Amino acid sequence: MTAGASSRSTELLIVPTAHLTASTPDSVVSHARDRLLAWRPDLIAVEALPGELVVQYEQRSGGFADFSVGGAPHARRGAELVGAGPEVIWSSRYRALDVSVAVRDRVLAWLGAREPLNALLLPYERADLPADVADFLEELASGAWEAVRIGAQLGRTLGHSSLVHVDDHPETEGSEISPSDMERVFAAQKPRISELLDELEVPDAAPQDLWAQWRFHATPRARQLFERLESAEWVAAEAETPRAHRVILALWRARNLAMAARLRAASAAVPGGRMVLIVGAAHEMPLRTALGAGQYDLRLVELEELGT
Repeated sequence: MTAGASSRSTELLIVPTAHLTASTPDSVVSHARDRLLAWRPDLIAVEALPGELVVQYEQRSGGFADFSVGGAPHARRGAELVGAGPEVIWSSRYRALDVSVAVRDRVLAWLGAREPLNALLLPYERADLPADVADFLEELASGAWEAVRIGAQLGRTLGHSSLVHVDDHPETEGSEISPSDMERVFAAQKPRISELLDELEVPDAAPQDLWAQWRFHATPRARQLFERLESAEWVAAEAETPRAHRVILALWRARNLAMAARLRAASAAVPGGRMVLIVGAAHEMPLRTALGAGQYDLRLVELEELGT
């Protein structure tokens, strides 16, 4: 039990996955998803940007304007299809969650709220949508992303009204680190990253048993090595641009603290219930560090508790 947790704690299961690709068979994904389904989580969180952050990124200059991860391209495209400007993001969200509103309008509202993943929880196929919107949702639903193949499909099966989007990509001002500096740092670090991954003997990203891969990633050895890969190595590595290393480390830890805060806030919706987060394996240890002590009514569940 997490230090200080009560006997009626909200349970949080962090599922550490390799990011799925189209080469991961549906049969493998469905088997692992069914294991989570049997646990019956009350809330599902995914590594995707909340709609309000997508809007914030749209309004920034530089690299954030066309941010390409965390589902931002899908979010922007969905909003464009329904002609939704940033000013309607919150009214769209409230409308999307209103069960008295017709399904068609709720689906369109989720696109305006820049969280198209949540539209997949509704019976959008029967909603008489504009053809371009229907095509967009079909394309999204058929994608390889684990937020879709696990999070959205699991949420729809369980009848959830929404997925909690917890991702974040903090930006530091005044670091004086140029994009070219960052590119050189990442390029220089690639051999060490490959060396660590070989040491870990990471299972195939397209495994025949996704559940076994998750269990492997949740072992102490894998957790420690991912922690080295994403944190300690950035301090230990020698480089021409050591300041850039420290910036990368600061942003990585800040990102995980922001994700942890969103998870903790979301737990208020299911006190004493069950939460599951599907997230890239390297995030598990920073999140466990942030949420593993002093939370009083939150217990981190080990994957092993769900069986072998």
